[in-house]
Amino acid sequence: MAFVSVFCGSRTGNNPEFAEQSRQVAQGLVKAGHTIVYGGGSIGIMGVVADAALELGGSVVGVIPDCLATVELMHPRVMDMRVVSGMHARKQLMYELSDACAVLPGGFGTMEEAFEAVTWNQLRIHQSPTGILNCAGCYDALKSLCNGMVTNGFLDESSRALMHFSLSANDLLDWLQRSVNECSTN
Repeated sequence: MAFVSVFCGSRTGNNPEFAEQSRQVAQGLVKAGHTIVYGGGSIGIMGVVADAALELGGSVVGVIPDCLATVELMHPRVMDMRVVSGMHARKQLMYELSDACAVLPGGFGTMEEAFEAVTWNQLRIHQSPTGILNCAGCYDALKSLCNGMVTNGFLDESSRALMHFSLSANDLLDWLQRSVNECSTN
């Protein structure tokens, strides 16, 4: 089975659908036998993901910078918690551990992680497919921005395709499974 890095917010946002769809992603990853690699927090969507996975007995790896271990309230029930020296070390370790990336609702940090993952894929530094949960339209503007990069000649279609948008947890889980299977056969 695969290791899936889950990038998500330290807040739950203002729509209950964000947390519910994120919970479903975590549950689906566990049921498929995948290990979740995430930011190590116990709050926000991060906490929702970890709690949902742990409730099902799933394998969870937390990666949290030492400077945020208190601020983000490091999850006390995640047994495999890796405390690293900073944000760059966090991302580096998460990318090294992962076979695929799932982007759930979040803010600037989530976007920064997602764009770095896609950029590294574009540059062939790693080959982890990146899927985005666009539930309740939370990433409609991001999708439009990415499409605009193609329209304006800054991305070609193959680079744009490195960032896949799904409208529901089930769609994202199906896409991730197909992508992981394709990567393992290549």
